[in-house]
Amino acid sequence: MNDDMLHAYLQHHWAGSSAGVAMFERVGRSHSDPEVAAEVRQLAAEMNEDREAQRQMIIATGATPSRIAAATGRAVELAGRFKPNGRLVRRSPLSDLFELEALRDAVAGKRAGWQLLRAATEGDVRVDPLQLDDLIRRADVQLARLEDLHLRVGRAVIRA
Repeated sequence: MNDDMLHAYLQHHWAGSSAGVAMFERVGRSHSDPEVAAEVRQLAAEMNEDREAQRQMIIATGATPSRIAAATGRAVELAGRFKPNGRLVRRSPLSDLFELEALRDAVAGKRAGWQLLRAATEGDVRVDPLQLDDLIRRADVQLARLEDLHLRVGRAVIRA
């Protein structure tokens, strides 16, 4: 196994998880539907737990989680807030919908990372395949929850 490539891949996903956690936390604070916001806050807590599992994997493989990658991920999330939504000063109802789509994309990317790690590290005693299986299943559940929220909010926004 090429540890340089493994470490680079883990650091890339570390940056992504930093952006994802920040995005989940922000949407959990700003979503206009209090029930959706509460569900997103619960998902944000799970994203933090998944990020901790990732941090432990990085350490177990002999690397150190990059502060630069984490800061870059958070900066990318911040830049992603600036998008055309048809409103200059206030949030558009579409913002709630687009943010849920971005959260779905974030979890899908996380799931893809877990899947690849599961396949690429088979036989590597530093990475627990059962933990990766659990993380993949958890991402599937998170995606289903976000899909439900997305459809609920989307119907309300489009029909309004």
